[in-house]
Amino acid sequence: MIPAYVIERLFWESRGILIQEVVYLEMVYAGIIVLLEVPTGVWADQTTRRRLVQIGVGLEWLSFFILLYSFTFTGFFVAISCSAVGSVIRSGAENALLYESLQEGHEWKFERILGRLNAIGIVAAVTAALSGSLLAQHFPMEWNYKLSIVSLMMATVCSLFLVEPTQREVEERLTWGHLLKGFRFIWSKKQLRHVTIGFLAAVSAFNFLDEFWQLYARDVSIPVYWFGVISSGLLLIQLPGQLFAGVIVRFAPSERWLKRFGWTIGGGFLFLGMFPSPIGIVVMGLLALLYGAMEPIYFGILHHQVPSSIRATTESSVSMLWHLGILLFGVVFIVGTVWSLFLALILIGFVVWIVHAISR
Repeated sequence: MIPAYVIERLFWESRGILIQEVVYLEMVYAGIIVLLEVPTGVWADQTTRRRLVQIGVGLEWLSFFILLYSFTFTGFFVAISCSAVGSVIRSGAENALLYESLQEGHEWKFERILGRLNAIGIVAAVTAALSGSLLAQHFPMEWNYKLSIVSLMMATVCSLFLVEPTQREVEERLTWGHLLKGFRFIWSKKQLRHVTIGFLAAVSAFNFLDEFWQLYARDVSIPVYWFGVISSGLLLIQLPGQLFAGVIVRFAPSERWLKRFGWTIGGGFLFLGMFPSPIGIVVMGLLALLYGAMEPIYFGILHHQVPSSIRATTESSVSMLWHLGILLFGVVFIVGTVWSLFLALILIGFVVWIVHAISR
């Protein structure tokens, strides 16, 4: 539960961080993940995944501590770098640990359990958003960051009780070839390759709604005291998708759902940019509803096919491509914001549609 997220962009702005600098920091975050994602995924397949999750949570705690006392771009750069390294260490290891724990006949529950875990995270985030917005009305914004540090310390303690599966396939000899195994696996499966490209385009684009909806709300004249409600709504509306991802795939193939989601995400961005108004928040809510189902459905497709010995490596490869997509969309976003936030959204929508048209 991280109360600081609801006022994150406003807090950064109060510390003198401009919108262009926010995008630069997002690109730094994505760049670190692009560089380290696959090596840490290979590491997770060769060592104790539980330990990597613990280290990652600890680094996330450190990043919030640094942010609390930062007043320059350099300070925010160091904090974001710690957060990125923490995220990249956990990436791949978490879902791999979950899937391996479900082996011996329970693999089919993966989408359902992953969705439920994500739903728990959403409920916690909603609680944080509501409490964070209320605190921001009556106390300095720094209070949210202090509470977030306490929350992350609690998460660090909880991670100490994770259990590593006793049986797991591990390749004893580690070579440079391991760095490419995840990419080779995805590329060798034509259908998986096409689905992955479309999925990554959609979720990379959605990242910019998740990061900048506060600025959109401000620019369409929505009062700041509504921000907690909006943040909670954008999170809560993801719950049906997360909880029922394992159910909806019974009515149509996962690949078909993901293609529909991608086209809708691109169209939503175009609407937001072309018709800026408070109604845009409702459109964001509909996109968040779809986004909630995309993640468990895609990772279900992936983990049901990938071998155990490269499970974390392959997911880390996907995550690397995901953040590379964020880097590329970041360039598009920066170009658009030279004129306006709304033009940036339009450009992103067009790029998502182009990628989906090519990957069909």
